[in-house]
Amino acid sequence: MGNVRYHAVALNEVHKNLFLEECSRLTMLIFDCLQKLEKNPSDRDTIERMVSAADVIRGGAKFLQDVELELISKTLIELFKGVCDVRDRQMGFEMMLGRFRMLVNKNHHRSCLN
Repeated sequence: MGNVRYHAVALNEVHKNLFLEECSRLTMLIFDCLQKLEKNPSDRDTIERMVSAADVIRGGAKFLQDVELELISKTLIELFKGVCDVRDRQMGFEMMLGRFRMLVNKNHHRSCLN
């Protein structure tokens, strides 16, 4: 029974690391999308890519029990799902740009420490 529990914990750590890497990569993708949308606010493909990435992050954040990241990604999804032009949601756009800028900077700082 002890071996099964050990393998479950080890497997959980592997999954946790995978989710952390994926969430970090997708956070950068969203930040890139937000920056592109500053220049072209009606780029539907970029908006859809951003919302899809946020949806994956939300699932990863649930698994990681990262309430803040889950809330940020959920807010982004609610703000921009089905939107054709981010100027329609300018305040939300600016808020998300600031939030994801902080997340990217935080992730960059962590990776420099390792």
